[in-house]
Amino acid sequence: MGLAFLASTGSILYFKQMSEAEQEKQSFRTLRQLGFDEKMIMKGILRKQLLVFLLPLFIGILHSIYAVKASYFITLADDTIPAMIAMGAYAAIYFMFAFFTLGYYKKSLKTLCYNNYCWR
Repeated sequence: MGLAFLASTGSILYFKQMSEAEQEKQSFRTLRQLGFDEKMIMKGILRKQLLVFLLPLFIGILHSIYAVKASYFITLADDTIPAMIAMGAYAAIYFMFAFFTLGYYKKSLKTLCYNNYCWR
């Protein structure tokens, strides 16, 4: 059930960022006209995506750490290794969604057109 929740929250973040990328195309066009190159725009997008994806990841891992400590007091069994594996998988899945989102933004930037001139 946890894996399904993780996949669904990652998918929600991914699709939300895709819709934001479509809404921000005019802003990207304006930035290109002002002289910003693709690399500079992608730096800003990367910072934004780090916040969007790392904040829930950090909160989820912090929750997992406290859950492992609480489970130790209840069961008196050391679940540290399985919890570390689960946290690693959790982080890997979130980074996968972040990577796909950055790829979508990069693709959106490459196909911008203004006055019949396309930056590719």
